Amino acid sequence: MGFPYLESGEYELRVGIMLGFLLTTRQQPFDRIAGREELIDQEKLKSALNIKDKYLAGRIFDLIDKDNSGYIDRDEFDRFIHILSSRDIRSRLDFIMSLCDEDNDGYVSKQELGKLISACISDQSLIVSDRQLDALQTCIFKMADLPSGDRLSGDDFVKLLALVPDIDYQFDDFINGLLGTDSNNSSQRTIKNRIAHSFWSFKNKMASSVWFIFYLMANIFLFVFSMYSYAEQGASLSVQIARGGGACLNFNCALVLLPMSKTLLGKLRHTRLSKILPLDNLVGIHKGIVGAIVLFSIVHITAHFNNYILTAQNIPWILFCTLVGVTGLLAVIILVAMGYFSQRRNYNYERFLSIHQLYIPFLIAMLIHGPSFWQWLAPFALVFGSDLCMRLWRRRKELNISELKSMSDQVTLVRFKEHHLPQFYPGDYVKLKIPALSKTQWHPFTISAAPQSGSLDLHVRVNGNWTCALNNLSNKSASTSANHCAYIDGPYSAPTSSVYRSRVAILVAGGIGITPFASTLQSILLKQRQEQEDNINAQQQVIHFHWLNRSQKSYSWFIDLLQQADKQLGDRNFKLHIHLTSLTRSLSNIVMQIAFDVFWYTMRFDPLTGLCARTSAGRPNWDSVFSEAAREHPNAKVDVYFCGPKALGKSVRLSALKQGFYYKEEKFE
Repeated sequence: MGFPYLESGEYELRVGIMLGFLLTTRQQPFDRIAGREELIDQEKLKSALNIKDKYLAGRIFDLIDKDNSGYIDRDEFDRFIHILSSRDIRSRLDFIMSLCDEDNDGYVSKQELGKLISACISDQSLIVSDRQLDALQTCIFKMADLPSGDRLSGDDFVKLLALVPDIDYQFDDFINGLLGTDSNNSSQRTIKNRIAHSFWSFKNKMASSVWFIFYLMANIFLFVFSMYSYAEQGASLSVQIARGGGACLNFNCALVLLPMSKTLLGKLRHTRLSKILPLDNLVGIHKGIVGAIVLFSIVHITAHFNNYILTAQNIPWILFCTLVGVTGLLAVIILVAMGYFSQRRNYNYERFLSIHQLYIPFLIAMLIHGPSFWQWLAPFALVFGSDLCMRLWRRRKELNISELKSMSDQVTLVRFKEHHLPQFYPGDYVKLKIPALSKTQWHPFTISAAPQSGSLDLHVRVNGNWTCALNNLSNKSASTSANHCAYIDGPYSAPTSSVYRSRVAILVAGGIGITPFASTLQSILLKQRQEQEDNINAQQQVIHFHWLNRSQKSYSWFIDLLQQADKQLGDRNFKLHIHLTSLTRSLSNIVMQIAFDVFWYTMRFDPLTGLCARTSAGRPNWDSVFSEAAREHPNAKVDVYFCGPKALGKSVRLSALKQGFYYKEEKFE
């Protein structure tokens, strides 16, 4: 049993095998799969090809095992590799056709085709109804200009090839994975790429860089000026350094409050000042200032101890019996405690928040320790105090949850039809407390409803004990019709909340990371509808939207919104790309993608999501995505907005900066 192409081209076959070997790693793929036995059985082949479906694995094994021995030897495996790595697409398609042709008569019936497609869909852990499966087969026969009762020949498969432009890439991607090579060289960064990346990284953070220079100059000035002043008074070098470090401590211990004034600074994001203020990484700025506090504390303490030793002073008496020593020691202990639990915030966030409240006794200790510290603290404390009072006032009001609903893929919808929040922007987030779950815990979630909608929606993915308890509560509420109250702190501005300003925006969402963009899309649709009613010709925004999910069920969250955006904004202004990352790179995926692509070309909608956009397998090549966007918009400023897992965000950011795009990432600060 085998496929016809394997019987010919022996010379080309041997050359192909040799070239294939040169491209592999030190251990040949056959040796890696076969092991010491130097034979491959069906279980080993299933594992190597990443195939779970028993029928599909058996069909592939039978095609490779030409002598029907029940094992695949080296020559048989090499022939298989040569066929799939060949640039002759006809030989690749012959193999796919042989998979379908169960009775080996050279033709593929509708029943044989349906059986293989069903096996491939099952292998990829997807859910397709019998009606959809029948539609897939019918579309393939229709595109081949054959009645459903006829059979497909090899030439008919070639006709279908024109409808699958990415089939070569899919075959190459699969064979490279099998051989242990990588066709994506985007990770290999040349010197030119590194220089370009550094330049655009700096330009992306221009405001932060300029303010950092001012901040650095201010610290240098304070340190030098304080040393000079004490030198004029005849102080020793140790005292001069200690006073220089103390002056910088006064400045930084007061300044550290400013980035945490999130409500007031968030209002500036939607003004012209946002272009010159570093508002996208306030927590990062806060951490940087804390680092400076630690550095200047070490300098200050070391210099004082050196002076005590040189002047033979009683160090224990100074530390424990003087007000300056006790307050200084207390400030250091609090600083160490806050720093330690900050490093462990991911393990116990509640403990981190509790320990961080020690900033109040820390500031009191600093006021007593440094007589002039109040002059530095006063203006920053006024701003921070005003911001804090505003937040405490907002979060005290109780709200009734209008709807608590469990959705697909462990997502919970929390809806408030009436709320006290002031104006918020698409992409803003709030902190939520539900006493039925915890009377102390606050958790941040992006608002997924548009400001114009009148309601406040939060889509919460199960990720931890609290979110799991919320999902359970929604299931109980559905059966008991119980009402629950909640408290909201916010809204808080986030980097993605400025999407509405971008002329060309590329939105990249990973899973539940779609929530800020759902609010954005809904807002754009409502705004455009209002402009049409008022006969306003506004400049149209171009949006490229990439949504990556592991689960097929996840696309049901906002399917209606995406369909509405696709219809209302049109192909020119809204370019939707759906990526299903759970699809493995295997032969089953290739067969399935051929069927799905033919279906799309016939019906003009995707069989998995029902959207006009086709569902792509796995993660996209971001270098290709952004380079194509750069060609499409050569003279426009392109902004990339991301919300999702950190690992995905890193790859998106690197590729975006290579093209000179501006990158902004959703952060709960």
